[in-house]
Amino acid sequence: MTRAAVIGLGRIASTWDEERSKYDGWHLPHAHIGCMAATPEIEIVGLADTWVEQREAARAKWGIDALFADYRAMLTKTRPQIVSVCTGMKPRADILLDIASGGYGVQAIWAEKPLTYSLADADAVVSACRTAGIALAVNCTHRWRDSFTQARDMIDDGLIGDVMHVQGSLACNLSHNGSHLITRLTMFTGAPVAWVAGEAASDDAVAGDEDFEGTGYFVCTNGVRGMFRGMRTGALELSYDITGTEGMIRLLDDSRTGELWRLEAGLVDQRRQAPVRHFFRPRHELRSAGVNVLYDLMRCIETGGDPRCTGEDSREALEVAIAVRESHRRGGGRVDLPLADRSLGIVSREVLVSELPRAILRQRQAAQAAG
Repeated sequence: MTRAAVIGLGRIASTWDEERSKYDGWHLPHAHIGCMAATPEIEIVGLADTWVEQREAARAKWGIDALFADYRAMLTKTRPQIVSVCTGMKPRADILLDIASGGYGVQAIWAEKPLTYSLADADAVVSACRTAGIALAVNCTHRWRDSFTQARDMIDDGLIGDVMHVQGSLACNLSHNGSHLITRLTMFTGAPVAWVAGEAASDDAVAGDEDFEGTGYFVCTNGVRGMFRGMRTGALELSYDITGTEGMIRLLDDSRTGELWRLEAGLVDQRRQAPVRHFFRPRHELRSAGVNVLYDLMRCIETGGDPRCTGEDSREALEVAIAVRESHRRGGGRVDLPLADRSLGIVSREVLVSELPRAILRQRQAAQAAG
């Protein structure tokens, strides 16, 4: 059995699945504790949160008594191999650095996004985990979602030729859920981003370090181009295209529908090849993305390999988002990566909404409304 623990017991750790309706098409479980409970090879040895309300809610929901107010005490006592870090963004970097340097025996981390506030913090976390030999996976979920991994396999099998261009859309702030949007595209590019140009929704939106909506264009070191729209997207919401020299993959409705388009022989007397649509067939064994993360991390522990979304991948998403802001501030145009000023950062949307955990905020708001 692989020993696992969770730090931060709020929505994404424990209660996210309760928000799903039976027709929304998500493969459950999605919350970290639920995914661990659904994976036979995983033993949950500890849950930690500074808020007593969160600890007691987790006890009631999961029947787990190994609860801790201090995550360090939990790590020292339980010695987990995998640790989920599900806190808000503000304490996340310090916790990750502590795990990497604390000698707790942790071999893999499943961290929530965005990884950190600043590029300097991201640099420190990535370096510390590499030095400690800890596999760091950042929960940009679609990198483990079956439709996206199947698309990646189709590309690797040559079904669309060489990737030329990627594009996607999601109404979001570019640090918070923009980390999802950007990593969904860079999953298919095959090389780091070399430069970025972009715009924000307004000058005021990028006057400070607060999270913002934006649109970007990027070029990778191998020549692959990409575009993303992180503003209101209308009918293009949650759609993604990966275009190759011989075909295209289209993922629609948050990847619930997948299409493979290939250039094939045309109709009788048609002189050129034409794009022909094929529908994805599902994998033989469908699993939720979060369960796939855990199997991926167990593989990393066994082989020393990297997870599907590494700390470097998450740092790149943050850097691309910052570059969009810097491009807008400069009146548009190219911003080369890596950015020289590593102190640059974005205050994620989750922090701007409330300093309280979202579940506690909702409880208090409901109590106020009822009172």
